[in-house]
Formats: sequence, C-alpha cells, structure tokens
Amino acid sequence: MHESAAPAPPEPTAFVEQLDADGLFAFGKADIRDISPAGRAALDTLAGRLTGRNLDVVHVIGHSDRIGNRQGNLRLSNRRADAVRDYLVERGVPSDRITAVGRGDVEPVAECGSERGQALITCLAPNRRVEVRVRLAD
Repeated sequence: MHESAAPAPPEPTAFVEQLDADGLFAFGKADIRDISPAGRAALDTLAGRLTGRNLDVVHVIGHSDRIGNRQGNLRLSNRRADAVRDYLVERGVPSDRITAVGRGDVEPVAECGSERGQALITCLAPNRRVEVRVRLAD
C-alpha cells in the first residue's frame, strides 16, 4: 500500500520580508548607491520572488532608530524606503504596485535604556530595518 504524498501547502497570499537596514546601508546612509553587496543580494532574491507574480500591492516601510532628531530619522527612513522601492522597480517589480513610506523611529522593536555610544548603536540595530509587505492578488 502506497501512501500518497501530502498536498503542497497553498501559497500564502501575503508575506512580510524584514530586511536589516544595517545589512542594506552603512550607518546613516540611505541612497540606492549606498546599498551594500549583501543588501543587493537580499533585494535581488526578493525581486525574484516578486517578478512575474500577480501582485496586489507591495508596501516598502523604512524604520530608523531613535538616535538623532525625529525629523532627521523620518527623512532617513523615507530615503531608505525610496531606495529599496527604486531598486526593486529596477529589478522588474511593477512601479504601479509598489509604495514606499518612512515611519522614522515610532515603531521600535528593541528598547535600550542605559547603553551609550557604540553599545547603544548596536542595541538599537533591530530598529533600523526596512519591511516589505507583499499582498498577492487573488
């Protein structure tokens, strides 16, 4: 008696790709020319997952840490989101399906209390990120 293989699980209709901003950009950098080789490889892999798919929407959301002033952090997170969006569009993701927005430092995932200097920069690293939220069309 042969057991039939279990059916493959259905493809998810939405997913979130979280990219470490320090892996994408040098500290304080945000231009598309500043994306590191490792960041380019991660974005190339993501673009490969997105191109040729029936996309509803792709939201690119930049986040910063709390170091510096709020307006500067918001600008930095916007520039990083724009750079990731532009990179994905260059790699074939339809520009009419992708948005970019920066959230600054208002959605931290790590709280650091007593650290100072480089220890604070290291502790806050998880807050410096770019999320790519993908929803596939039915």
